[in-house]
Amino acid sequence: MPLLEMKQITKAFSGVYANENVDLSVEAGEIHALLGENGAGKTTLMNILFGIYQADRGEIYYQGKKVEFLSPRDAIDQGIGMVHQHFSLVRKMTVLDNIILGLESRASVLDRKSAAARIRELADKYGLSVNPESRVSELSVGEQQRVEILKVLYRNVNLLILDEPTGVLTPQETEKFFDILRKLKAEGHGIIIITHRLAEIMAISDRVTILRDGKAVSRLVTAGTTPEELSAHMIGRELKKDTSQREGFQPEEMLSLKDVSLSKKRRKKKSLSHVSLGVHKGEILGIAGVEGNGQKELAEVITGIRKNYKGTMTWRGENLAGISVKERFRKGISYISDDRHNDSLIMDMTVTDNIILRDFDCSPYSRWGVLDHKKAEERAGKALENFKIKTSGTSGIRTLVKLMSGGNQQKVILAREITDQAGLIVASQPTRGLDIGATEFVHQELLKQKSQGKSVVLISADLDELLSLSDRIAVMFAGKIVGILDRAEADVFKIGLLMGGVTGEEAAVAERKEAAEPEAARPENARASAEKQETVGPDGCRNQPAAAGGQSRKGGDVA
Repeated sequence: MPLLEMKQITKAFSGVYANENVDLSVEAGEIHALLGENGAGKTTLMNILFGIYQADRGEIYYQGKKVEFLSPRDAIDQGIGMVHQHFSLVRKMTVLDNIILGLESRASVLDRKSAAARIRELADKYGLSVNPESRVSELSVGEQQRVEILKVLYRNVNLLILDEPTGVLTPQETEKFFDILRKLKAEGHGIIIITHRLAEIMAISDRVTILRDGKAVSRLVTAGTTPEELSAHMIGRELKKDTSQREGFQPEEMLSLKDVSLSKKRRKKKSLSHVSLGVHKGEILGIAGVEGNGQKELAEVITGIRKNYKGTMTWRGENLAGISVKERFRKGISYISDDRHNDSLIMDMTVTDNIILRDFDCSPYSRWGVLDHKKAEERAGKALENFKIKTSGTSGIRTLVKLMSGGNQQKVILAREITDQAGLIVASQPTRGLDIGATEFVHQELLKQKSQGKSVVLISADLDELLSLSDRIAVMFAGKIVGILDRAEADVFKIGLLMGGVTGEEAAVAERKEAAEPEAARPENARASAEKQETVGPDGCRNQPAAAGGQSRKGGDVA
């Protein structure tokens, strides 16, 4: 008898099916992967299971009994836990308070000491290091994800739903995390894992259900399939293999950081410590590191969000001290943040409004202080077309972004930031939440920017992404650059060691040990393995900003 059966689940929004007659079955002691493009209906299906939505039609059987979850509380009480792609934490509260929030206690006074001890025990057991007394607002995105996982494990779930759980882990940590999942599987837990990383699906799952356009199009046994077959089922075609010969970057240094340091608020500890970097014309500089080690602070210093830094930073030879975020953007510095909800989008505004957030006060969108709605909607329409952005229902460019999937929200940001005028693109986790087709598209777009002589700072937790795109890879640990590797010398093992703070002789010893191991046991094999010159007008705006994605793009069918 399956642990979970979802039968003929159907859900529509504004007359458009998000799920249509979907069946899903998960056994006790099984790791089941759920795969599909952005907007395919994965999150909707899991939200129905977790009681956030109720299905229009269909039935759910859990542990052999027909159930109806009218709220997440109903699902949690039955032993179902879900870690969402977008976190549901109270930012002003501590880690401890977030984890125990909503739990009933027979005692009149909550034993916070015992709760904190239990959290530390789980954190040590599962390798999810986090301080129970820290405020969530002080944590990085990666640390917040650890809190979400701990929150679920604290409730002793039988069925665990994980949405992109390894995006903030090093390869070594991913292997350890997979060991934990295998242990939970051996203990009889059912696990549903949503991930866009095909290598992870092949490494950890037992079966795969693939959704496309709201329907379950394939159910495969992982041992009997291949990544190529999975991608073909998911997007209706095989991914294009990149066989192009890429030119190296040019000697001209466009962005320069010298001895840049940044102290944390109300703390003596530095979030950036004596960082020196140079980014060249036509270069993709990858930034690797476990999240929370200064990558976000580095991006925010470069883009002007954080101002009180020490050291020197120049762009095209001009000192950036005292230059605002808006001025830096108009000088060609664009930013794709890793936290789309808090940093990049206004959730209650439309696609059109979000697309023109950077340029709403510039020609051709604004004349004499009056917004030209027609021009704004023309740009948004081109963005939807060129970036294959899906909106909910039939509202199109007037859709509120809060009603869109996470992947499509990310595409709105990409369409706004990757323009002809962008000379430096600071891209932090640009493919997080995107399906493999959309990820392929973004990769091709970044390579195109490089070929046009533009500079890219690519911050990513996906080492495969960094290795495939970067000319050089700088590794951060505890706010410092602990190593910069040329692409030719970089590999998953070396980068993983540096991400963990292992440098110098320790790294050399580890490399000699790794070289002596059988090839199949090595970490990297365990996971399957011409610039346009801008002009600035008297109003400070870029002259004639191009419609996002206005140039011809190639990269396959993205949805």
